[in-house]
Amino acid sequence: MEKELNEKESLAIISNMIASTRQKLSENSVHYLLWGWSVLLAATIHYILMQFNYSQAYLSWLLMPVTGVVAILFGRKQHLTATVRTHIDQAMTYLWLGLVVMILLSLFAASQIGFQNVYPLLIWLYGLGTFVSGGLLKFRPLLWGGVASWIIGTFALFVPFEQQLLLLALSIVTSYIIPGHLLAASKA
Repeated sequence: MEKELNEKESLAIISNMIASTRQKLSENSVHYLLWGWSVLLAATIHYILMQFNYSQAYLSWLLMPVTGVVAILFGRKQHLTATVRTHIDQAMTYLWLGLVVMILLSLFAASQIGFQNVYPLLIWLYGLGTFVSGGLLKFRPLLWGGVASWIIGTFALFVPFEQQLLLLALSIVTSYIIPGHLLAASKA
């Protein structure tokens, strides 16, 4: 016969799940930092190459598939060594998998509607990922990073593509890099 949990015990279990997930992310915040620094580097190189009128400045984004392979290998290693997978872990997996699909579909659409029309959406999607992650983990720097990305993405609607690259870089610093370093330093 199973014992029915009271409200206090239920909240303690949920808090422990959040703390466990946050601790895992604290130990492995490398995903935020890996993607953050890679996107920052690619956007910055793209912008600099455009300033020198290099016709293939977009090639800086070839860094992303390399980053993807590294992230997949690291994620696979984490998955194989994980002893427990919580509902929050699963929610985070589905959230980021869905966002990756949306980002790839947006980049595919860019060939039809133009990159200047897609980059604000990409910035908003980055913000959505960090905002929801911050909510699930109860980690305010991710929440605020998401909000900052939404604001930055809105500004990006009104500037030329070159400046959108700089706004993308700013968005990544506020939503991935700073929260990633804070998450790495946090203890659950």
